[in-house]
Amino acid sequence: MQAIKETIQKAMGTKLIWASSTCDLHFPKYDYSKFTEQEMEDIRRKYSVQKMIVDGVEKCPSCERERLTSLLEEEAKKDAYEILNRGKYNTLAQKSILQDEEITEARFDNYRTENEPEAFHNLNLMEQHAQDILTGQAFNILLYGTPGVGKSHLSYSLLHHVNELSDFTRSCLFIDLDEMLRKIRDSFNNPNSPYTEMYFTKLLSEVDLLVLDDLGAETGNEHTEKKASDFTGRILRAVANSRQKKVTIVTTNLSGTQLNKMYDGKTLSRLSKNRKVVMFKETVDKRPLGY
Repeated sequence: MQAIKETIQKAMGTKLIWASSTCDLHFPKYDYSKFTEQEMEDIRRKYSVQKMIVDGVEKCPSCERERLTSLLEEEAKKDAYEILNRGKYNTLAQKSILQDEEITEARFDNYRTENEPEAFHNLNLMEQHAQDILTGQAFNILLYGTPGVGKSHLSYSLLHHVNELSDFTRSCLFIDLDEMLRKIRDSFNNPNSPYTEMYFTKLLSEVDLLVLDDLGAETGNEHTEKKASDFTGRILRAVANSRQKKVTIVTTNLSGTQLNKMYDGKTLSRLSKNRKVVMFKETVDKRPLGY
């Protein structure tokens, strides 16, 4: 008891006012049936924690210490939770693989519809898909169409929208497939490269929302009849298999027939499961006006 007094006085640098009462919670836990009533009272008086008067209120220093410790622990948990979720929020900006940095400026409100009914319709579709994802729905989205119509723009816009409105609880990632595969190949001869096949497979498998941009571009010309390499197929298969209950968005310049010739049927089936299709048939190339 004296040690508690001395510790508190030293910490506060002032004389404390002690109350005559003791704390009902902090006293020795004996089997009091073995003691007389007077012995019990003597034990409680000698070993129980004496209350102190703070701002005119009697308080138990041990109770206060436990209360403050609990507050500090709760604050520490909140800080750790925020750090963890801040990491999820930063995934989009810090871990995405892009060919054109301008895509990071893509938003729903700066997508040019140019009075085109199809472009306007697809913009509304993607905005609705974003809202559905925010309510907890999980599905895949496939965006088909010729180059330059805004598939990447709308896909990144959806990621940014969900990332900003998810209260740091969802991780979003934009991956240019061709650029990612180049980085993995480079790691074969560069032991210092962090961009290994294992790194990307794990990253793409774990994020909540993933855009695989420009599927098929890694094979070369969009009119090619080449099949995807075993290397590409292995990575896509691993990612597709791990994302069955998550949102995956795929953009491509190729038709369904072309994709079926290039890729393993099971991989395409996984990526197309529970899919929403956004098709561009009439939208004009917007690249002269921006991405």
